[in-house]
Amino acid sequence: MGKFGQQLRRTARWAGIVIGAVLGLALVLFAVAFVINIPDEALTPAAQALAVAPPDPYAPEDNAYLALAGLDAPPGVAPVEAGQVRVEHYNRQLAFVERNPTAQNVDDLKLADPHRLEFAGEFEFAQPLDSYWDDIPQHQADVEARLADNLELYQRYLALQRAHGYYETALPSPLAPVYFVPSNLRTLFLAEAVLRLRGRDPHQQAEALADLGADVRLWRAVLTGQGALISKMLAIAYLHWDELVLADLIADPKAPVPLGPDDAEQVAPLFALDDWDISRAYPVEFRVQAAFLRQSRQQFHSGWMPPGTPGGLRGLLARAGVRIGAHFFQTNATINLFAAQVARLTRQAAPAAHEDPGAPAPPLASLRTVYNPIGKFITAVSGAAYRPYPARAWDGAAFQRLLRLSYEIRRQRVAPADIPAFLARHPEWAHHPADGRPFLWDEKTGTVRVQTSGPLPAGRVFAVHVWKAPEGG
Repeated sequence: MGKFGQQLRRTARWAGIVIGAVLGLALVLFAVAFVINIPDEALTPAAQALAVAPPDPYAPEDNAYLALAGLDAPPGVAPVEAGQVRVEHYNRQLAFVERNPTAQNVDDLKLADPHRLEFAGEFEFAQPLDSYWDDIPQHQADVEARLADNLELYQRYLALQRAHGYYETALPSPLAPVYFVPSNLRTLFLAEAVLRLRGRDPHQQAEALADLGADVRLWRAVLTGQGALISKMLAIAYLHWDELVLADLIADPKAPVPLGPDDAEQVAPLFALDDWDISRAYPVEFRVQAAFLRQSRQQFHSGWMPPGTPGGLRGLLARAGVRIGAHFFQTNATINLFAAQVARLTRQAAPAAHEDPGAPAPPLASLRTVYNPIGKFITAVSGAAYRPYPARAWDGAAFQRLLRLSYEIRRQRVAPADIPAFLARHPEWAHHPADGRPFLWDEKTGTVRVQTSGPLPAGRVFAVHVWKAPEGG
């Protein structure tokens, strides 16, 4: 028993030494990491350049962003004027709200107007529709009723199409407002255009086609304008629905489609490939992220804690944890990482990125992670979140090529049996611009389909029916 006790004490002593050594080593390593994380970096030239937004080239009345911001202004109030008031209110209040980010203060940034013009009523038919062209005519009475109830909103939407460009004048921040067209108003616009196109009045048909063309130009301006990534994604989605209507128009042998030598850009426009490069949104996203990082640093150093933080010992521990975490989060160093990420994401967004993706992101798990580990983790997570979006944009470009292909099939009166050869002769219309994969012809269904490079977004299709000459015509 004595020998066993001595052995037990010896084992316990060595265990204590090992545990103490491990704890001591951990404290030394923590101290080293703590010292390493005392200084922040200076901003790199790339980060400084990205922090400066280009000048706004548009007068307020020419900026679709301001018209969108005031689209639901009270009756009789000009949307652009209301949009200016809302954006200027946000810009004035942003610094205060960032210092005091209570739920009420954040909500007050929106400057909600109780008298704003809201869409009246609902459409009785189920949405989204499989095809506006096929489904809307049987709901004509419903569409006409909604048009009568929402005429001012509808006219504001048509006026929005006359804007010359798009520039987001709100200061960059995660709290910045997002302005978009209500889904019911978009449905009303497309449905009313379809009814005119399918009617018998040539003047109304021409006007409807012109309205669709103006809508395409509007969302092209948003796509190529100075805006955050969400504005690009909305523009791509709206363009897709416009083009679906145009594709059905082209495929209907009874529909009057202009087929003159200069009509292609009106009925089936093709944007320059650079228009679909959403990397122009990354500098805007960088400025939003930089604003968020600076706001976080300010809150860390001010001792601000989110509502609901417990009191007593638990609260003290929570505050201590925030303080320690803040020490391992370097604001400028993280902004520099975001600037390097913009360059990397821009390369990856190019059409041929699958061939040469460029230098990979630095590994997250390495000795270098000792410095600014929280910033490195945040950067890695955000980079992964951005990667799917270029594929959605290039799929949008591919669908636009498919629309032009369907137009040329009708204009050149290509017979179904000749379509495979026609596709082979025209890769500029029949291949995906990002990866070069050919579009697929299905003779059985009479459709041509895009092989998308990304997953299909919900409710969107990437196939069109092609025109077929009527019998005897």
